[in-house]
Amino acid sequence: MKDIIETLFNGLHQDIEYNKDYSKIYKIHKYWARKPWYIVENYIKNYSNPNDKVMDPFCGSGCTGLEAIINNRNFIGYDLNPIAILVSLGSLNYCVDVNKLSNDFNKIEEKCKDRILNLYATDEKCEYCNSNLVFKYLLIGPKYSDNLEGALYCPTCGNRKSNKKRKLTTDEIKKMEQLNNLDIPYWYPDNFFPKKFYKDRFSYKGILKVSDMYTKRNLYAAAMLLDCIKSLNSEYEDLLMLAFTNTVLHISKLKGENVRPLGVNNYWVPDDFIEENVWFRFMDRFNNLLNSKKELLKRIKNKDKLGDYKIIHDSALKINYTESIDYVFTDPPYGDAIQYSELSFIWNSWLGKTFNTEEEVIINPVQNKKTEEFNALLFNALDNIYKALKKEKYFTLCFQNKDFKIWKDVVTYCKTLGFSLEDISIYDTFGSPYNKYWAKFSPKTDIYVTFKKTAAKDISRYFKRNLTLEDIIKEILNFMYENNIELDSVKIYDITISLIIWNLFYNQGILDIKKFDIKSFSNIVDNIIQSKQNQITEQLSLFN
Repeated sequence: MKDIIETLFNGLHQDIEYNKDYSKIYKIHKYWARKPWYIVENYIKNYSNPNDKVMDPFCGSGCTGLEAIINNRNFIGYDLNPIAILVSLGSLNYCVDVNKLSNDFNKIEEKCKDRILNLYATDEKCEYCNSNLVFKYLLIGPKYSDNLEGALYCPTCGNRKSNKKRKLTTDEIKKMEQLNNLDIPYWYPDNFFPKKFYKDRFSYKGILKVSDMYTKRNLYAAAMLLDCIKSLNSEYEDLLMLAFTNTVLHISKLKGENVRPLGVNNYWVPDDFIEENVWFRFMDRFNNLLNSKKELLKRIKNKDKLGDYKIIHDSALKINYTESIDYVFTDPPYGDAIQYSELSFIWNSWLGKTFNTEEEVIINPVQNKKTEEFNALLFNALDNIYKALKKEKYFTLCFQNKDFKIWKDVVTYCKTLGFSLEDISIYDTFGSPYNKYWAKFSPKTDIYVTFKKTAAKDISRYFKRNLTLEDIIKEILNFMYENNIELDSVKIYDITISLIIWNLFYNQGILDIKKFDIKSFSNIVDNIIQSKQNQITEQLSLFN
């Protein structure tokens, strides 16, 4: 097994050269689990050819699709989530006249800017241009109940008053109270959240509707802005809606001084929150969008050599292709790590969209989906991937999960379908740890497993040996000791998962992994390291 371990270590956390400026292209909208574009591009180039059909059954933000068409492949993407469809189509849209898009923004600015800013106006004058200052944001909550604070800004000359925070005057507080009685003449989502979310950290605060996530002032401003976008009848309405939906979380009660909206992968509303000025946040999100499109146009050297694309608003369970796809690259949900439908609820509500979660591939007890149901749904998707793929073609699965058993089930099923194991690689990403045990093992890496659809079985690496999880970890640690490799928990975890995958494919013996969880793994690693250290101490004592 040493040769396999050595191979895995050599390919661990590989570096790929890339143009950092191109990362701006993918700042078009927040979305979860987005893979580094340059890694996706590398896989597409390695496992497909120009004019090939590339598929992503869980296309999410559209990264796979964009890298496919830029590299002259044709792309087919599936996703159930309406906001994912909007983001994907917006990301893939390279036929954008940035001047026309800017003109659309100017029209919105002319119609809405002053009206929105007036909601945040103060009587204080700018010391540089004598214009009225506005609040860029306010701090609201129990901490500030007696002394509300706001940060000042000049919308005329851009002076932030050094972004200085000050307490609100009596008149400014009265104005806030009056705004709470505003009648909003525009449409806004007033729908109820589902009775219970799987990860609910807001309903106990009396937030029952989407509209409850906003102050009356911000709800009014957002509704006005949405109405203005819709009334333009612009060919770029979808792109403008991307800037808008990328605004609505930041202007909600989800944002605190040290809390990003959905930064903890659930709707957590802090006691003390920030009421952001809606106009400034929308302007910032639009500029991100505009810069994204400008950078995309720079990257595209020849429009005649771009692939076509098709985004299908449907489940991966509904893939309807038979041996016609040349390469599949996908990053499916990782069990219960990210609750896509729940976390997208506010976005989809502002879009006026809903979707049936029955076919959502997820672990969610509220949806009556536990590990068994998740596996069944994911296996159904894997079936469709296998059927869609041409013979002798490749499928790359980017996956990570804190539950080792899910890893085993997924990989075993791929083997059962008839896939052979082609490659295992590990790359850095920017994920967050799920729990205290998970935090120690692979919080910043993803494992990319590439399979090949082939009728012929590779028996060259088969061997017979009964193994336990402890056996595998011992092999890894011994290799690290022998080769003076630093005992890094991330590396140990990544190599362990990789070896388990390898063994599931090529070991004809028994792979005993009954204690297949992060806590057990942590304990095994700690015990082996402690035993090794004790052994070294005893050996040293013999020389004293």
